[in-house]
Amino acid sequence: MSDVVRINVSTGKIEKTKLGPEFDLLSGRAFTSRIVHDEVPPTCHPLSADNKLIVATGLLGGTGASCVNRVSFGAKSPLTGGIKESNCGGVCGFRLARLGIRALIFDGKPQTDAFRLLVIGSDGIRLDDGSDLRGLGNYELVSKVRERYGNRASSFSIGPAGEMRLPTASIASTDIRGRPSRQAGRGGLGAVMGSKGIKGVVILDAGKEPKYHDAEKFKSLADEFGKKLVQTKAALTNFGTASLVRVINEVGGLPVRNYTQGVFEKVEEISGENLREVIVARGGEPSEACMPGCVIRCSNLYNNAAGEYVTSAFEFETIVMLGANCGIGDLDVIARLDYLCDDLGIDTIETGAAIAVGMEGGLLEFGDGDGAVKLVEGIYRGDPVSRMIAGGTAVVGRAFGVERVPVVKGQSCVAYDPRSLKGMGVSYATSPMGADHTSGPAIPGRSGFDQSIKYDVTSAKGQTTLSHDLQIMIAVCDSLGWCFFVGPDPNTMALSAELLNAKNGTNLTKEDIIAIGINTLKIEKEFNQRAGFTSAHDRLPDFFSKEPLPPSGRTFDVKPEDLDKTLVFD
Repeated sequence: MSDVVRINVSTGKIEKTKLGPEFDLLSGRAFTSRIVHDEVPPTCHPLSADNKLIVATGLLGGTGASCVNRVSFGAKSPLTGGIKESNCGGVCGFRLARLGIRALIFDGKPQTDAFRLLVIGSDGIRLDDGSDLRGLGNYELVSKVRERYGNRASSFSIGPAGEMRLPTASIASTDIRGRPSRQAGRGGLGAVMGSKGIKGVVILDAGKEPKYHDAEKFKSLADEFGKKLVQTKAALTNFGTASLVRVINEVGGLPVRNYTQGVFEKVEEISGENLREVIVARGGEPSEACMPGCVIRCSNLYNNAAGEYVTSAFEFETIVMLGANCGIGDLDVIARLDYLCDDLGIDTIETGAAIAVGMEGGLLEFGDGDGAVKLVEGIYRGDPVSRMIAGGTAVVGRAFGVERVPVVKGQSCVAYDPRSLKGMGVSYATSPMGADHTSGPAIPGRSGFDQSIKYDVTSAKGQTTLSHDLQIMIAVCDSLGWCFFVGPDPNTMALSAELLNAKNGTNLTKEDIIAIGINTLKIEKEFNQRAGFTSAHDRLPDFFSKEPLPPSGRTFDVKPEDLDKTLVFD
C-alpha cells in the first residue's frame, strides 16, 4: 500500500494516510485529476486557499522497469482556469515511489509570506524555514539545498517566477546529475506552489525497491521491453527530441515567426543532427538519461563555445518555440534562453509563443536573439514588460493588439502547426488541458487503437479518431508514470497490465488499463464544464482555418461538429 501525505500550509499540519481500495488504480495524472475534481471548487481562484497542489507518482514508479518514473503535478491552472496536469522526469518521482509515497497534497494558504521547504527523510516529514532562499533561481537554490542537506538530496522547486505567482511558472525537478533541468512546465503550476508558500520539496533518502508478487516475471517483461526500446528509439538516443526538427519542417508544420510559415530557412542550424555535432565538439553529452532506469537517453548536456555548461534537456519544443517561432536560428542564443527559463522557472513553450506574439506586435524584431534574452532576464527584476511575457501568450496578444494569437483555453499551441499536423490540431482544441502536444501527439507515424490504419497527418480524414485514441492512451501513460516516448499504443496498454499483475498479483486486462485513461478524461471534462467551459472553448483560433500556411497553402479544415465528437464516451 502507498501513503498519501497531506500538508496544510495554513496550520503546518502534516498527516500521512493510507489509500483505500478505490485508489488501487489511481496514480499520476489519474490521481491528481481525481483529487482536483473531488476537492477543488471549479470556480475558485487558482491562487486561493481553495485550490490544491497535488504531486503524484505512477503505479509503476520505483520499479526496475525503464521509463516509468515520471511524476505528475495537478491543480486548477492559473493559466487556463481549468483542470491541469503537468509531468516531468528526474529523480524525485523515483525516490518518492521507493519511499512508498503515492502523493503529496498541499492545501490551504500560509499565514505569512515566508517560504518553506518540505523535507522528506528517514526521520519523518517536516516543514523547514526557507526564508534565505527567497528570490533564488533554481540552479542556485539546488546548490544551497545540497549545502544544507547533503549532495544526495534531490528536489522539486520553484524559481522567481513561481514566487511572483506568474501564470507560466513551472516546477523544476533535479535530474540524475542534480541539475534542476526537468520541468513540469505547462499550465502555471509553479504559481500554485508559490501560492502555498513552498519554495521546494527536498527528498533525502533513496528508499527501497518495491516488493513484487512475481519478481522473475516482472524482470523478464521489463528486460524484454528495455531491449526493444534500445532498438526502436535509436533516433532519440542519437539526436534527442530535436530529431523531429527536420521531420516537422519537411511536413511543412514548423511554427515560424508566430505561425506565419511552416518551413524555416535556418532549419539545419537548429536540427538535431547539428545539435549533436555542436554538443560533441564542445565536450558536452549528446545522450543521457533524465531519470533512473531510462534506456532511451534522449536528454543531453549543452556547453557553450568555451566548453562551459549552459543547459540540459534541450528539447525539440524548446528549440522550435524559442527558435524558429521567434525567427532565431542560433543554438547558443536558444540555449541561453532555455537556461534562463529553467532557472526562473517558466515554461519555455509558452515563453517562446509569447515573445513571438510580442515580436509581431512590434516589441522586438523577429530574429532579435539579444533582445529576447534581455526580455527574459527582466523577469528576475520584475520588469513590467517582462512580467507581461511571463503572463502568457494570450496576455501579450491583448496588450499589443495582435490578432494571430495561437492559444486554446488560454494556453499556447506548441511546435507543430495544426494546418499541417491536423490531428495535433484536434488535440490542441479538445484536450481538457488546453493546447498541449503531449495530450494527443498525432505526429507522423502514429496510429490509434487499430494499428492497421495509417494516417496522413496533413489530411483531415480520420484525425478526430486518431486524437481520441491517443488522448486516452496518453492519459494512461501519464497516470502510470510512463515516459511519453514508450509510445501511446495498444502494446503499451497490454504491457502495463502485465507489469502491474506481476508486481501486485492482480488480474488486470488491457481493457482495464484503457479504462484508466477514459475515466480520467471524463472527470477532467466534467471539472472544466463546472468551471464554465463549453464546446466553444474546444476550438482553434480562427486564423488557423482562414490563413493558408506557406508554402503548402494548407488550412485547418477539421469540421467543428467533428471536434465536438472527439472526446465523447459511451
